[in-house]
Amino acid sequence: MHNSRYNPKSLFVKQHKRVTADYVLTVILICIIAFIAAGTVYALAVKKSSIGHQYRKADPTPKQVINSSLKTSSKVSAFNELGQIRTITKSPDNEHTGVLVIVNPWFSYNANDTILLEELSQKSQQEKAIIINYFGQNTKADLLAKGEDTVKEEIKNLLNEQMILGKIQQVYFSEYIFFE
Repeated sequence: MHNSRYNPKSLFVKQHKRVTADYVLTVILICIIAFIAAGTVYALAVKKSSIGHQYRKADPTPKQVINSSLKTSSKVSAFNELGQIRTITKSPDNEHTGVLVIVNPWFSYNANDTILLEELSQKSQQEKAIIINYFGQNTKADLLAKGEDTVKEEIKNLLNEQMILGKIQQVYFSEYIFFE
C-alpha cells in the first residue's frame, strides 16, 4: 500500500540537493570574481602593463621652460621656428619604405646669446636637413631602442657641431609620432 502521507525524509533529500547545487554555484561565482580581481590587481601592479606605459610623456612647452629658468641664474630662451618636420626612417629590409615620423623640434639656448639666435635663424634649413638625415639613417626599431632622450641628445650634438657662435642647451619635441 502506498502511503501518500507527508514523508519528511524525502523532502529533506530534495532540499539538501537543492542547497548543495546553490552552494556549489555560489562558490564557483566567488572563485571567478576573486580570480578576475586578482588578475586586475596584478596587471595594474606590473609596470609594463600599467595603463598608458606606451605613450610618451610630453615635453614641456617653450613657455614652461622659459618660466622655470627665470627662477635660476641661467635664463634660457626657446627657438621654435623649425615647425613640424615629416620624414621617413631608414627601411629595415631595403625592400619597403621606412616609417613616417612626424617631429616638431625646438631648442633651448642661453637667453643672453642673441648672436646664437641669429645663427639658428639663418641655419634653419640646415637644421631641418640634419634632423631629416638623422631619422633617415635610423630604422624605427633603432630609434625606439635608443629611446627619445638619446635621440634628442644625438640630434643636439649634430646640431651643435654646425654651430659656430654658440651652443644649443637642450632639444625638445612638441610632437614625436611614428606612423605605420
